[in-house]
Amino acid sequence: MSAWLLLFRKEMLESARNFKWIWIPLVFLALGITNPITTYFMPEILQAGGVAAEAAKLIPTPTSEEIIVKSLSQYGTLGMLVFALSFMGIVAGERQSGSAIMVLVKPVSYGHYITSKWAAMTCITLAAVTLGQLGTGYYMNVLFDDNVYSEALVSGLVYALWLILLNSITLLLSCLMKAPAGIAFVSVAFAALLSLVTQLLGDAMRWSPSRLTAEAGRLVEDSGAGDDLWLLVLITAALIAILLTLATAASRRMLR
Repeated sequence: MSAWLLLFRKEMLESARNFKWIWIPLVFLALGITNPITTYFMPEILQAGGVAAEAAKLIPTPTSEEIIVKSLSQYGTLGMLVFALSFMGIVAGERQSGSAIMVLVKPVSYGHYITSKWAAMTCITLAAVTLGQLGTGYYMNVLFDDNVYSEALVSGLVYALWLILLNSITLLLSCLMKAPAGIAFVSVAFAALLSLVTQLLGDAMRWSPSRLTAEAGRLVEDSGAGDDLWLLVLITAALIAILLTLATAASRRMLR
């Protein structure tokens, strides 16, 4: 365990040196506060664009639940791309520089090497999503006088599980591929394809982890968990474990 902690501290330190602990949470904070602010000032924005004041006032103001769901949807587009670009070289970059070999020739298990990277990625993901949701809750409270901190945080944690799964896919691809740009492209393309297939097939894809995004929104809109939420959580956790096992096996090729 001491070896794993050393590797984990190394990953956290490298993330701090690369400013990932600063700019990634700040990006999510910007995504989280954008919708409440733009919604509140939408009449002024429309008037500045040439829309008559009377017409601007006729546009209905979205509910708090709708604003939170829109903020979550930002995480699934721009946020997912941010993580893919940030973590695409987490193993591939070390393999190209030779630092991965220097670590793995020591008495360090491949499992510790992979899981320490995954744990650091997960910590950054949870911190970024939490900060973004706190930003959403703060501006909802200030601008709309709605206390939605608990709803924002709970739905954000459910959405974060989907992002953690995508990060696990990126980690596996980083062990299998050498080109960081290709890793990011395949990761984002896989997420988009899975989401599209899930929407097209409907009930046939009730088990799909991409439905976590809809379940996160349902937690806010219906004030409760859907019937399939815990099933999706278990399936997603099992898939993450499988991906980490495959990434561990793939990392053994780096010494061959």
